[in-house]
Amino acid sequence: MFVPFGMKGKKKVSDYLTDHKFSIKQKEQQWVLCCGEHIAWLIGERTDDRFRIDEHTRRVVVYRTT
Repeated sequence: MFVPFGMKGKKKVSDYLTDHKFSIKQKEQQWVLCCGEHIAWLIGERTDDRFRIDEHTRRVVVYRTT
């Protein structure tokens, strides 16, 4: 399950991508960054709210894609 940043509640990744009008090909090519069993980021889309940066954040890892 995925908890999209800025949205309330959990969502299946497939439902999120469908709601955002991703084609089947785009869905197949979507990269996902996981931390253990949790989805942290749909790369190029939205992070999971559980991985947001806030006042309790001690460390940040920056990923750049080209």
